[in-house]
Amino acid sequence: MSVVFEFTLEKGFHFATAFASHFNIPAADNRVYLPETLGDGYIQEVYLDNGLFLCMHHYVLKQEFILKRQANASTNMLTIKFDCRAIGIKPGATNITPLFALRKGGEVELGTGNFFTEIRIPPDQQIDFLVVGTTRQTLLGILKLDTEGYAIESMVRDNLSFLLHEGMSREMEKTLKQISQITENTKMAELLYQTKALELIYLLFNKLLSRTASTSLTINQADVERIYEIKDDILTDLSQIPQLSQLASKAGISLTKMKQLFHQIFGDSIYNYYQTARMEEAANLLNYLTVSEAGYKVGFTNLSHFSRLFEKHHQMKPKRFKDALQVA
Repeated sequence: MSVVFEFTLEKGFHFATAFASHFNIPAADNRVYLPETLGDGYIQEVYLDNGLFLCMHHYVLKQEFILKRQANASTNMLTIKFDCRAIGIKPGATNITPLFALRKGGEVELGTGNFFTEIRIPPDQQIDFLVVGTTRQTLLGILKLDTEGYAIESMVRDNLSFLLHEGMSREMEKTLKQISQITENTKMAELLYQTKALELIYLLFNKLLSRTASTSLTINQADVERIYEIKDDILTDLSQIPQLSQLASKAGISLTKMKQLFHQIFGDSIYNYYQTARMEEAANLLNYLTVSEAGYKVGFTNLSHFSRLFEKHHQMKPKRFKDALQVA
């Protein structure tokens, strides 16, 4: 049976305090330990002088835990979610389709707090993810973007609602690990939290600034649900090249709007996103399949073509990649 915790992100909200109150357990120094029936570990918040606050989840669960963030009317609050978990998340029985469903691989999501989201966290896995909370004004004050970052700055400043998605880089994973190792005994812990939080924001926006779109659309819940449905359809079977007209028709969105919104949220075209996911999946498959089996699995009948695309993405041929995995 799943344990559910619902909350609404708003000014003055403290996740750890609300969690402790909901489960009738103590909280001290913005840290709350999970009740024994739920799992082993803790949730901790850190409030920094520069206007950022961090919410860190560090635990192993005994049963499924569902976090539901209800939609907030305010769009001034922003969250940046750094998540290394590679799990599938399926919507529960609800008349509101949650965002962030059926995801694959580590990811970062930056957006306004006015979307309904649902996260299903499975048992028996080490969970480490971090949410950075801020406001538009605080984030823009930290970034101090010049003309090079005008498109992103304009979206953060002006768009009533927005959501941006990026893949997790190895540098981000390294920084997240360093944050997880900070304890109450760490010298100048608050300064270190602040430094590492700014490092994560830098790494994220260093990627976002490479995006080429010069204009953006304000999106709503229905828009994001449709685009995530399309993303899920793409990832369901990577052996099939996406048929754009079919995807748009199934999601109930125009072809033009679908392409623009997908590029805005994920920073790439649908086809390029598909090819990247295809090559990442092929790399995973090489852990236990031969090169030819991995190529066939992701839809290639021409193994020379597969080898060329794999090398373009991973900077080495699949055979050499597999050999390196076996050595490691």
